[in-house]
Amino acid sequence: MLTRAMALPRRLLHGGTAGDAGLAGGRHIVSNVLVQLTARTITLCVSVVTVSLTARTLDPNGYGVWSGVSSFVALFSVLTDLGFTTAAMQRMAAEPERESEWLGALAGARTAMSLAATVACVVCIPLFLTNQGDSYAAALILATTILSTGAATLMAVFQSRLRSGLALSFTVLQSFVWLGAVTFLAIAHASVVGFAIAYTLLIALTSLCQLLATRRYANIAWRAGRLLWGPLTRVAIPLGIAGVFITVYYQLDSVLLLQISGQHEAGIYGAAYGFLSPLGFLPTAVMVSFFPVLSAVHLSDPARVRRLVQICADMMGVISLPILAGTIALSDQIVHLLYGADFHRAGGVLPILMIAFVSICFGSLAGFLAPIVKLQWRLALYSGVGAALNVALNLVLIPPYGAFGSAWATVATEILTMTLMLSTSLHKLHLRLSPWKLLRTAALAVAMTGVMLLTRPLGLFPAGILGVLFYAAGLLATRIVNMEELRSLRAERA
Repeated sequence: MLTRAMALPRRLLHGGTAGDAGLAGGRHIVSNVLVQLTARTITLCVSVVTVSLTARTLDPNGYGVWSGVSSFVALFSVLTDLGFTTAAMQRMAAEPERESEWLGALAGARTAMSLAATVACVVCIPLFLTNQGDSYAAALILATTILSTGAATLMAVFQSRLRSGLALSFTVLQSFVWLGAVTFLAIAHASVVGFAIAYTLLIALTSLCQLLATRRYANIAWRAGRLLWGPLTRVAIPLGIAGVFITVYYQLDSVLLLQISGQHEAGIYGAAYGFLSPLGFLPTAVMVSFFPVLSAVHLSDPARVRRLVQICADMMGVISLPILAGTIALSDQIVHLLYGADFHRAGGVLPILMIAFVSICFGSLAGFLAPIVKLQWRLALYSGVGAALNVALNLVLIPPYGAFGSAWATVATEILTMTLMLSTSLHKLHLRLSPWKLLRTAALAVAMTGVMLLTRPLGLFPAGILGVLFYAAGLLATRIVNMEELRSLRAERA
């Protein structure tokens, strides 16, 4: 036992080899999901503390500037990917013999695009941002973080091998270092500019570590990769267009709130959105583990693909619905604990955004299926429809309702795009999902909400713990989580 425990870090941080996804059985997939969930849960917990300290240090006005400027820079950061990472990950899993070439193509393309996106961001800062609370200075500093995306994308090679431990170790390390930096900044009562400088330095250090790790465990064929820029671009362009549209309706609401309703309302929305954005790791943890396997066996074993897609859909309900239940019952107490009384309005916004999170989980499944079933352009089309709807709803709802209007615009957008893409992908797979586990999960989440509302007077932590225990017991009692099915999945061979 001691020997296995001592060997665990070595196994988790092993870089793997090309072709691991095609040989992965159920045990490998499950372990990769667990590594993803564990690492992302750690970073989420650290992020909650970090966001709380940041908001308390900057106050609603300063935090509104930080939130709005970060969202503005993120609009340009997405231009460095444009679907290249997903497309390259799929090809590395499906063609392991050419992994180094696809990785070289990905690294070269992303580096070139990061340079162009940084220049575009700097040029657009005075055109689209008003200089409230050092917005210009913070945006100019954060714009340099776009240059790091070329190094960060190298982690895709480990994701394609189902070796998430190494890829996510940098994310976990970065979250702890950022927490330490934010603690220091809070003690020093730093401004938005101080936060921007510290974050930029941290991203640069993380990028250097990622580059060194990739060079140790994988080969980057830069010259051969240039020959694959064309094929990679043809697959990536529709995914990139979809990514731009998705980023628009993820990030533009904060920018519009800052411009239309001012710093305070943007800060309220940013505090609630601070929960939604980190929670994206949950559906990503599932899909990043299943996506390489689905890519590798899509043509050779369609029955297994359909079985794995059903498992993914059931997992999305299991992870998203209890989070919605918890925020419906306890959002006011959560916001008061983390942000203080000045952010009390965020307690009403948070449950609305968690409705969007449920849709995001199923939308993540649909989005990852799109390149596998050759529906990249359909994903781009639906995302464009969603972006247009989101902008229109924000312009209509923000003036009278502020942060609440923007939250409901997010909900409407996510439901529309998820429904369109998921139904189209399932039709292409000739798959009709079984709804029974999802319905049982929804009923259990409703009961969990009732338990937490009844125990709410006991306080946030007792009510939350009782709700989680009730939900966990209910998953087993109603056979939503079936131990026999888990054993069969773990025993499954490639």
